[in-house]
Amino acid sequence: MDGMIIAMSIGAMSSVSLGMNIDTYLASGLTISTIAAILIGMIAGYLTGKFVSLMASIEGVMAGIMGGLMSPMLAAMLSNPMPLIWFFDIVYLLVIVMIIALVKEARQAFLEERSKSEGNKSNESCEF
Repeated sequence: MDGMIIAMSIGAMSSVSLGMNIDTYLASGLTISTIAAILIGMIAGYLTGKFVSLMASIEGVMAGIMGGLMSPMLAAMLSNPMPLIWFFDIVYLLVIVMIIALVKEARQAFLEERSKSEGNKSNESCEF
């Protein structure tokens, strides 16, 4: 579950944040910026999800596609997209910080569960 959340968050936020930046710099190239945003989101979602499972990779890829489709169109519709770009960049950094906290929490839970299972195995071997 944690891996799916991480893959979806990274895929979506990468494509949204970078898609708006790309569209702003390529002011007349909505098609190119949309394709680039989709590809970036798909790659980021796949790479973060592949370490967990195929399902997490698929979730990350789909979140990247959704964000990549949405962000260049949003940037193209705004007369001054820079405040929204800064906002999304700041939110992207906050999401990364929260993901790091989630990874630390999940690692701690994994280590506690592993130590419990090793403790149970040693107790079982002592009974014989």
